[in-house]
Amino acid sequence: MRPHSRMLSGLGRFYSSTAVERTGEETEALRARLLYQSKKRGILENDIIIGGFAEEALSGMSREELLEYDSVINGEHMEWDLFYFMSGKKEPPKELQESAVFRRIRDYVKQKSVDVKP
Repeated sequence: MRPHSRMLSGLGRFYSSTAVERTGEETEALRARLLYQSKKRGILENDIIIGGFAEEALSGMSREELLEYDSVINGEHMEWDLFYFMSGKKEPPKELQESAVFRRIRDYVKQKSVDVKP
């Protein structure tokens, strides 16, 4: 790995997690972008959870729900924190607790979870 790549690799998620205002984005383009971003998260756990949820739910979401979903997955939270919030390992911040879309993601995680006992 090149020295500058290694130095910047830890900063990549900070940069990409910053929400970008996209004016004039058509609903179907928004849906397609969110589906892609849902499957390419940076950690495998979130690729599986968020990508699976997106495949099942995005097609039925209104534009307002898509924008809310965008703020959940591309908001200020680090990938591991988002994983812990979705899986119930950490208490999510108030703005996520109040998000109907985030609650749907948590319900999806609960539905898909299987208790594996040794």
